[in-house]
Amino acid sequence: MGMQTKQKPAGRRPAIPPESETAEWKESLGEWKEIVETVAAFATHRGGRIFVGVDRKGEIRGVQHGGKSMEDITNRIVQNTDPRIVPSVRMAAYQKKDILVIDVEEARSKPIHAFGRPFKRSGRTNQRLSPDQSAAIYMASRGQTWDETVFDDARMDDISMKNVRSFIATARRERKVEWSGRDAPIKVLRLLKLVSSGKPTVAAILLFGSYPQRHLIQSEIRCARFKYDSSERPIDLKVIAGTVVNQADEVLRFVQRNIRMAVEVRDGGPRRTDVWQYPLDAVREAVVNAICHRDYASTSNVQVRIFDESLEVWSPGLLPHGITIRDLKRNHESKPRNKLIASAFFLAGVIEKFGQGTQNIISLCREAGIPAPEFEETGSSFIVRFRRPEKKPTGSVAPRDTAQVTAQVTGQVTGQVTGQVAGQVLRFCMSPRKAGEIQNLLHLKHRENFMNNYLKPMLDKGWLAMTIPTKPRSRLQKYRSTSAGIKALKQAERRSRTAKADKQ
Repeated sequence: MGMQTKQKPAGRRPAIPPESETAEWKESLGEWKEIVETVAAFATHRGGRIFVGVDRKGEIRGVQHGGKSMEDITNRIVQNTDPRIVPSVRMAAYQKKDILVIDVEEARSKPIHAFGRPFKRSGRTNQRLSPDQSAAIYMASRGQTWDETVFDDARMDDISMKNVRSFIATARRERKVEWSGRDAPIKVLRLLKLVSSGKPTVAAILLFGSYPQRHLIQSEIRCARFKYDSSERPIDLKVIAGTVVNQADEVLRFVQRNIRMAVEVRDGGPRRTDVWQYPLDAVREAVVNAICHRDYASTSNVQVRIFDESLEVWSPGLLPHGITIRDLKRNHESKPRNKLIASAFFLAGVIEKFGQGTQNIISLCREAGIPAPEFEETGSSFIVRFRRPEKKPTGSVAPRDTAQVTAQVTGQVTGQVTGQVAGQVLRFCMSPRKAGEIQNLLHLKHRENFMNNYLKPMLDKGWLAMTIPTKPRSRLQKYRSTSAGIKALKQAERRSRTAKADKQ
């Protein structure tokens, strides 16, 4: 009797994978229109595989095989996709039944249209893309970003050369770049690819425009303070326009006005430290990320929503292709949606490193002892959410109380100094401080903005004074609170105590 060879049972194959971003089941070729849409969605995303002959419960039903069936479905896919997709179609045996397997590779040119409509895979479903999403994917697949585009009615007169010169001065200080000469602004615009065919790009208008919102009203930032949820009337509201370079500072001032602050005395020393409900550097990082990486083709605005228990930064546009929520918590590839704006932000010191913003936010929250931020995609927006610690810091001061303590300051100083900011500076400068120390206290990035809108108004009012008045530009120059400034602060504090006592 001859030796018998042990044969592997027919149909023994790895199990068919569950439906996902890269796998889908179809019961029969009668669903050919849905198959074409899935091919387009897979090709726009990162490829995938369609199993025809598997019902919705995952049970293998099989299909009638034959060369004609394979040829027909291939032709229907090719004829109804644009750019045309030619998939790999083959028969395979599972559980002694034949099914059709359609392999789809990721397309180089995106998005892929099925029956004239663009699709992309998201989870287990095929999503029809909006015009904004379709345009963003189209440009990304060609190595372009929307901020490189040019509006037909844009002119070089839309650009403020004063804003460009201010940026050059900041870049010299932050990155030691060597740009000089009378024609430096135009040279810099060209060097940074902010001019195309003699017209300013979208990035140039947003960065240096005299009034960017003339072309891009969606570049406004909307800030609101609510009591419980965003369906109610806001307690405080501010719409921030201007260039993207200066918007973060404006947002931080709104945030400081609407969150709690604790006052701590550390190490038994006489100096008091202000501790905010949320670390301002972390909030700033989230706001800068939103401004820099938002989808400017979308008509939505960046939003900052403050509630009793949380603070949220909403940014139009989902995460870039290939980046997940999980990736944000570890080292990941940098894929700036607006590469020209990102490059300018780096030169101005607004951002330090690419691809580490979310990790910085997590670290800053951890250092401040508050919960790690939450990252979420919803609809067509990306959200960073800060949660307040469960236990309120000792000695915390509510936003309204802080404003009352320095109420006399508000409205008496020109520029952008609020009562809260003036009170901070006056207390801080009881001991002489350098300008850089005061700027750091207020978490302001741009020197010119700080000098013109914060320091100078308080000097003009007589609440601050130079320690070396005969040499205003001395490297040893410091600033101190004057008797007039201290008097105004004490009067405000007395009024606050009286108002509090009257309420009790």
